[in-house]
Amino acid sequence: MNTVIELLQNRVSCPKLVAPAPNRDELQQILACAVRAPDHARLKPWYYHVIQGKALNELGELFASTIDANNVAQDKLEKTRNMPLRAPLIIVAVCEPQENAKVPAMEQILAVGASIQNMQVAISSLGFGSIWRTGDMAHAKAVKQHFGLSDQGEIVGFIYVGTPDKLPSKPNSSINEYVKYWE
Repeated sequence: MNTVIELLQNRVSCPKLVAPAPNRDELQQILACAVRAPDHARLKPWYYHVIQGKALNELGELFASTIDANNVAQDKLEKTRNMPLRAPLIIVAVCEPQENAKVPAMEQILAVGASIQNMQVAISSLGFGSIWRTGDMAHAKAVKQHFGLSDQGEIVGFIYVGTPDKLPSKPNSSINEYVKYWE
């Protein structure tokens, strides 16, 4: 079997990630794969923010600041603050759609999604694990502003990256459930 096909068929999301994360050279390879994603009209609507070390704590404080501490349980506030600490490295993939008569914003967001897939495949190929997360923080106005997004900009994903604590089992699914052939 082709090694790329085998990698794609065996890739899994890894919710439990520990150090080490990819080093600078490996990270450059991962990001180089990201910018090779399909991109109609070569608009390159993507930007990536790499967060690690002390900056993970700063991101956690940003997340916590979006919650009304007076109206939420303390454990929820702490859980939100600790979200970025679930991996040694996070790549925040954002889309800043550009005005283009032929390429709607949704297509540009999908291009960033494809770039995330490229990153996840590259991460797996280097022996690391990742998980693509979104949730409330991806839509929180203060978080989006922190990353310099316009009103049209979107956080497409928080890509948590590191070494899998343990590999999750690969779900066994048949393509027959999801494919219809028109002949």
